[in-house]
Amino acid sequence: MGAKKNRISSIYIFPVLFFIICLSYLIRFMFFKIETEIVKYDSIENAIRTTALIVRNEPAITLPTGVEISYKASEGERVSSGKKILEVIKNNQTDVNIAIKIKQLNDRINEIKQSDINNNFFSKDKEKIERQINERVGDLKNIAKSGDFKRFDTIKDDLVADLYKKSLIYGEGSFFGKNLEQLQKEKSTLEGIYNNSIDVIYAQTSGVVSHSLDGYEQILSPMNIKDFSLNSIKEIIGTVKSINSSNNKEPINGIKIVDNFLWYTCSLISEDQAKELIIGKKVRLRFNDFENAEVNGEIYEVSASEGDTCLVIIKITEYASKFYSKRIAEMDIIKDYNEGFTVPLKAIVVKDNIKGVYVLRRGMIKFVPVAVMTEDKDRCLVKNLDEESSGLKTGYDPLKVFDEVIITTEKVKENQVLTDKI
Repeated sequence: MGAKKNRISSIYIFPVLFFIICLSYLIRFMFFKIETEIVKYDSIENAIRTTALIVRNEPAITLPTGVEISYKASEGERVSSGKKILEVIKNNQTDVNIAIKIKQLNDRINEIKQSDINNNFFSKDKEKIERQINERVGDLKNIAKSGDFKRFDTIKDDLVADLYKKSLIYGEGSFFGKNLEQLQKEKSTLEGIYNNSIDVIYAQTSGVVSHSLDGYEQILSPMNIKDFSLNSIKEIIGTVKSINSSNNKEPINGIKIVDNFLWYTCSLISEDQAKELIIGKKVRLRFNDFENAEVNGEIYEVSASEGDTCLVIIKITEYASKFYSKRIAEMDIIKDYNEGFTVPLKAIVVKDNIKGVYVLRRGMIKFVPVAVMTEDKDRCLVKNLDEESSGLKTGYDPLKVFDEVIITTEKVKENQVLTDKI
């Protein structure tokens, strides 16, 4: 009888032991499982997507419609001063068209000179000039929508003249002397062609050649940049977009040499976006319309907000692929750019007031100090702490790519040995 009871007990003992073993593994899995993640190297940028109005130093020579020309320098070619860039092919109609253009230039030059002398008169007529400028801009928008460009040159010239007057009213006659000089050079060139003394045009300065003239070469000049206002830039961006969207845009006859080392961008961004953009701040710019070219820039000016919008002007002293070919372009203002190790935010621990991560190395938990550069939801970008700058006295093995960081930090401690990880 006793032997039978022993046999029955032995039958139940193995299932019980098996259950206990399984339960212990289940408890260990549920309550003591250590989660890890492999460290990767990554980059994070803080960028603003916006539309940029390009401002360049680009002396231009415009020729009347009907004048046949032969380009001697190709679009985008870098030339030095004195390089042959354009040849005028004379015909019966050439002199007539050039004579008309010379008269238009002469009238505009005289108007600017008279404006400079009679500045006080114009200062009493601000509202009239503002109204005229708004009317010209409205006319250009209507032309862009209708596709009828017959009056485009006339209205554009009138707008330029009104903007000259407006600038003179606000006491900026000095820099307009430089614009006046450019007009006089243009007039002199045309007079030379008209008098048959020249039929070849040479570059007056070094830079990049462009055949794409849009009529804004004198208005959107670095010499005028201190007078740019939020509303005027907004109007110009709207007008240029309207003209570009029209399939009937007529090219302007002529050529220009673009300074390829100093140029500016003007952008309209929200007041909140502009908070971190202080004058002198270095930023990185990426232009989607210029083959994703990237250049360094410096914040030149940030206007006061108007209706939650700010005008931001950025100075650039680098060449960007095809920047000379467009007046407006989509641009990313990269305010901050960081490279480092990407780890889960839950992996960050604090030991002796120093942030760091627990790393599994040869089955042992090691603490590695790090500096957190950026945080994004549940992840962060970190870099190794410099021992001297951080005040660390004990040497630590730095964090490396493919290190295994601990995510369940509450289940481990420094120098703990995980036998199943050895």
